Amino acid sequence: MIAIEMRFLTGRYHATPWGRQVNEGAVEWPPSPWRILRALLAVWHYKFPEIPETQVRDLLQKLSVAPAYKLPQTASGHTRHFMPATNDKKTKVFDTFIAVSRNEPLVICWPEIELTDAQRQLLDLLVTAMGYFGRAESWVEASLSSSIPGSLSAIELDERGVGDS
Repeated sequence: MIAIEMRFLTGRYHATPWGRQVNEGAVEWPPSPWRILRALLAVWHYKFPEIPETQVRDLLQKLSVAPAYKLPQTASGHTRHFMPATNDKKTKVFDTFIAVSRNEPLVICWPEIELTDAQRQLLDLLVTAMGYFGRAESWVEASLSSSIPGSLSAIELDERGVGDS
C-alpha cells in the first residue's frame, strides 16, 4: 500500500482538464491518474535527471493503475481579469480553481500496490521535491504515507458503475 498526501499551500488547486481550453472555466477534480504520473515524471526530469530512466519507468509502471482518493472539502472559485493583447486590445481571462482547505490533505492511494524499498525511496524523493501540482500556481507540499485513510471519497468503478470496496 502506498499513498501520497498533498496540501495546497495557497488553498487553491488549478488544473485544466485534458482536451479543454484554459479559459473554459473547467477544473480537473479529482486529479486524473495521468496528471499524477506526469507530475512525478516532470520532477524526475527537471530535478533528478541523474537517476536512471529505467528506475523511474518501473516505478511509474507500478503506479499506472487507477488510484483511490480521499478528497478534502472544496468549493469552486474563479477570478476574471483582462490581459493585454496586440494593438492595445484586451482579452478577458477566467482563472478557475478549486478552493481547498489548507489543513486537510488530498490523499491519493494505491491500496494494492507494493513497492520495493528502492522504489519507495525514489517515490519519496520525487514527491517531496514537488513544488506544485496542476498548474504552477498550485503550490503543494507533498509527502508519502503508509496508511490508507479511514474513508475514501473516490474509487475506480467497474463497467457497471460499482466500486470494489
